[in-house]
Amino acid sequence: MAAGWSVLPGLMLRGRADHVTAKGEVRRIALPDGSAATLGPDSALALDFGPGRRDLALLQGLAFFEVAADPRRPFAVRVGHVTATAVGTAFDVADDAGIVAVSVRQGLVEARAPEPGLTDGRTLAAGDWITVDPSAHEVDRGRRPPDQIAAWRDNLIVADRETVRALVGRIGRWIPGTVILADPFVGAQRVSGLFDLADPVSALEAVVHPAGARVRQVSSFLTVVSPI
Repeated sequence: MAAGWSVLPGLMLRGRADHVTAKGEVRRIALPDGSAATLGPDSALALDFGPGRRDLALLQGLAFFEVAADPRRPFAVRVGHVTATAVGTAFDVADDAGIVAVSVRQGLVEARAPEPGLTDGRTLAAGDWITVDPSAHEVDRGRRPPDQIAAWRDNLIVADRETVRALVGRIGRWIPGTVILADPFVGAQRVSGLFDLADPVSALEAVVHPAGARVRQVSSFLTVVSPI
């Protein structure tokens, strides 16, 4: 019975999504309006296109969008309770362990959420990034070279003061099975660096070791991050 319940959320997610990827899979998708989406591993995307609207929902994971310009139909991506809206641009969105990130590679994107400073929307330009942690009511923002945005498409993660929790969630999409972060204190630590996804387990070790944690592969289906 327990195994059945553990599978149920995944089946429900697939039922809501128009596009789904497996662990370790990166897929480029042509959208009906001429835009393109690159969907990261273990991710799910739902589309709702029609006259006057281009609405998308990232139900899980991460995606990079290259948006065809159409001023009459804003391109809006919802991730949790954060909405990123663009007209013609290229930007990245992610939901890593409940922490939502929006990063802009080209053009302008408006990010809107219930958190302070975002209720009326905030405009992000090329190189700007913002993260929203609804559980802690925290908003963080910064800048990086635009060509580093969505570096995961080239098997790299560029982290700038990101929480271990978010990075474990992201790197875990490249690791088969389930990745468990066993200590919230470790998850709250912040890390910066460049991590190579060609060897995701080594990348995970590089993320968690400075926070005083280690990676144990209990089986081919279970990886645990716990304090040393």
